[in-house]
Amino acid sequence: MGIGGALREAASVLWPVACAGCGASDVAVCAPCAALLTGDPVRGDVDGVPLLAAAAYEGEVRMLVAACKEHGGRAESRALGAGLALAIAQAPAAPLVRVPSSRAGLRRRGFDPVELVLRGAGLRAVPLRRVAGGGAQKERSVDERASAAQGTLALPRRDADRLAGAAVVLVDDVVTSGATMREAVRAVRAAGCDAAAIAAVARVPRRVPGALG
Repeated sequence: MGIGGALREAASVLWPVACAGCGASDVAVCAPCAALLTGDPVRGDVDGVPLLAAAAYEGEVRMLVAACKEHGGRAESRALGAGLALAIAQAPAAPLVRVPSSRAGLRRRGFDPVELVLRGAGLRAVPLRRVAGGGAQKERSVDERASAAQGTLALPRRDADRLAGAAVVLVDDVVTSGATMREAVRAVRAAGCDAAAIAAVARVPRRVPGALG
């Protein structure tokens, strides 16, 4: 065993690593979990704007997203970024505009998860800015999400001037009810842009009416 291998073995004893998705030992993101993000994208739409997501927001993918959001791990952000990059590649070629973290989330974490995932993909995006409260959406109902999101986002003036008349691709980490993305679409349209598509790491699966659970 070489010096590098010995150091890695020693580190694994002192600081055990487990896959953030499935818990497999000795790797931050295992190959099977990473592969869940690089298959055919989940397709849909938000009020007629095409949506491409790398995966459904469930199981191991949900765990990877949670780990990236809470700890900002490089391995997780690279794995999620690889999936996001593939989703973006299947959208029309256009400037990227990202949804910003809530102010409360940014204060608590100290970083913006969407920006982190984009960096993991080697990509950059123009951030929308928060112009009103809104707050975290996680514990709200669908109707509460829609109401809270209204009027909360805007494209900064200098970016609006530069992108006026252009089509853009909106980027987020997880699309849940679609309320935040509807507001993002409204914001870029108000700035004179067109929303060509939405790209995300994951999409919360739609419930089938009448289904149990």
